[in-house]
Amino acid sequence: EELKDLVVVSMQSIVSLNQLVTELTSRLVKVTLTVEDTAQQVKQLRASLIEETVNLNDQIKDVAGKFDGLKESSNMTVAALSDKLNGMEEQLGTEIGAVEEELTTLREEVTRRNSAVSIVSAEGGLREASCSKVCAGTTGHSSSAWKQLGSYIVYIIVDMSSCGFVAIPTITTTMEGSGHSNSIGSSAVYYATATSFDIYIHKPPEWSSVSTADAESRSWNMV
Repeated sequence: EELKDLVVVSMQSIVSLNQLVTELTSRLVKVTLTVEDTAQQVKQLRASLIEETVNLNDQIKDVAGKFDGLKESSNMTVAALSDKLNGMEEQLGTEIGAVEEELTTLREEVTRRNSAVSIVSAEGGLREASCSKVCAGTTGHSSSAWKQLGSYIVYIIVDMSSCGFVAIPTITTTMEGSGHSNSIGSSAVYYATATSFDIYIHKPPEWSSVSTADAESRSWNMV
């Protein structure tokens, strides 16, 4: 009976051992497969890393080439800009020299004129001779704006605002044109200000009337 029990126990142990061997074998197969998969993945990863490294090197070379080109272009641009600035500086120096020369000539001319001008009297009192100013002009043959005053008088308001006088200047005027040798009033200044004055033209009583049409057709203008 004991031998029988021993045999049964032995048989059970053998079965358990077989099951254990089977289970271990299965696990070993799984581990082997896992190792093979891992090796395959490592191989694929390595290939991918090699490819990425090659691409990265190519990109680095491309960037380096572009940088070298940009550096060369920048050097050329800086050189061109420097040459242009040097040229502009030289031109500016020449222009400044010309302006200074012109200013010197102008100062000499002003000094000469000031020394030649003597102001003995003036409206509102004497001022510095250096403040004297001469302005000349004409109302124009075809642009004189004559106006009618009655039947025997025409007049004109002469604008001299562009002269820039700050006070009433000494005004000397005459009339230019044709058919005015017997006219009266061309040098008589009325209502003078720093910017304008009036001139009234008429003829002797024994003459016929005078009109703006006469003034315009004969190109009367004040100078």
